[in-house]
Amino acid sequence: MKPITLAQAAEFTGGAVVGDASAVIRGISTDSRTIPAQGMYLPIIGERFDGHDFIASAVQNGAAAVVSDRDVDCGVPVLRVEDTRCALLALAGGYRSLFDIPVVGVTGSVGKTTTKEMIASVLSQKLETLYTQGNLNNEIGMPLTVFRMEESTQAAVLEMGMNHFGEISRMTVQAQPTIGVITNIGTSHIEYLGSREGICKAKLELLEGLREGGTAVLCGDEPLLWDKRDALGVNTVYFGIDNPQAQITASNLVLSDEKVTFTVHAFDQTFDAVVYAAGRHNVLNALAATAVGLLCGLSTEEIAAGLAAFRSVGMRQRIYQEDGFTIFADCYNASPDSVEASLAVLRDLKVEGRRIAVLGGMRELGDYTREGHMRCGRCAAQCADAMYLYGDGAESYREGAIEGGMDAQCIHIFDSHETLAAALKADTKQGDALLFKGSRYWAMEKSLEAFLKK
Repeated sequence: MKPITLAQAAEFTGGAVVGDASAVIRGISTDSRTIPAQGMYLPIIGERFDGHDFIASAVQNGAAAVVSDRDVDCGVPVLRVEDTRCALLALAGGYRSLFDIPVVGVTGSVGKTTTKEMIASVLSQKLETLYTQGNLNNEIGMPLTVFRMEESTQAAVLEMGMNHFGEISRMTVQAQPTIGVITNIGTSHIEYLGSREGICKAKLELLEGLREGGTAVLCGDEPLLWDKRDALGVNTVYFGIDNPQAQITASNLVLSDEKVTFTVHAFDQTFDAVVYAAGRHNVLNALAATAVGLLCGLSTEEIAAGLAAFRSVGMRQRIYQEDGFTIFADCYNASPDSVEASLAVLRDLKVEGRRIAVLGGMRELGDYTREGHMRCGRCAAQCADAMYLYGDGAESYREGAIEGGMDAQCIHIFDSHETLAAALKADTKQGDALLFKGSRYWAMEKSLEAFLKK
């Protein structure tokens, strides 16, 4: 973080400084245990704790200043604000305004983290690029990412997630993106947003913060986005595989277990690309990254190099061989759209044995819970030879799979990771491929770890 004064911080937040307003701040932390040099502690009030209770600890750990929504006497200057969560976002917005660089905001129901990583890989071929680490994509994580911008930063890629209306709006207004990317409109969080139209409305909040002259990069294969192309009031670039009217499209797709190769058609340019991640959906993610690269002035050679350099991270979309099995670990989270995409990858894997879907339940689907699970069950019947199920929604998965034509004897439901893994060990053989997928709540990586444990 480049230095700012407490006086600047007060201007950004509308707060007031108690103490030395000329004090210089070189970092922001919401954790009293990890205060950077010349850092300021900003306490957050959570469901189980109030960060203000740790102000003394933060000062003891080296905080040069603190933010507070109440009067405190702690021996260092205090930035007094009405609400520390609001102040965190406002402070990030003020700090972001000090930079005249491309800032890419990324959201979507499925694939936003992968797309963010691809965009960062592309931009890094030419620009010193900061991007959201892990899944720090909420109203606390996004501003903390902004504070990592340095004098040397030439571009930033900020992921923005949400559960409710207004969350992306509050983030994007402060992030001030020059490019806004919406990967797709699915059914994630439909419990809170009511319908896919509601989800679309929430995702389009991203455009509220676009800087003047900014561009929206949108999926042209999604009718809810395509049909709004003349009503958004901003510059738009559409990408897609199925929509020939999109400005950026792909052809000649060749899918394998480890990669996908394809030809990109972008405006008046054509080039060949490879992404080392399985699945047709990753071509769409790559097309979004291509659009951003072109908007930021990269050559097609640089974009192709950036796409080829991308690698999946964490528990997302990892395909590997172990103990004679093909393991497809995609345990980070799940929605009907992402489960179907993973099942399609499982279907296309080149394996000698059976294809087995190990699925945990999906959450935050509200009234769509039963149909969402049944829909994925029907898909599994076309993509897998057997299903091993855990968590809420298992019965609906089973019902959908039987409806889709899978033999009921091939569908197994368990009440623990341990019993599921034990059954897998007994029933599978080398040469089989196993997909592990489920909502974060069900932690399907525990089933995977128990299965692979010697």
